[in-house]
Amino acid sequence: MPVIIDTEKCGKIENCPGEGLCIKLCEEDALIEEDGDVVIISENCNDCELCIMNCPNQAISKVD
Repeated sequence: MPVIIDTEKCGKIENCPGEGLCIKLCEEDALIEEDGDVVIISENCNDCELCIMNCPNQAISKVD
């Protein structure tokens, strides 16, 4: 089940206290930076939930 990013909570990488920590933690390259935003590559996501557990803005969650 892929994740979703609440763009309002995320606030772009430049405003992230973790400086894009989710991208740094993702070993599957499911999260990438594109024009300062975090973008999800759903087919690469393996449901490890590291990004959800470590997002300082609580902007990442599972798709219902």
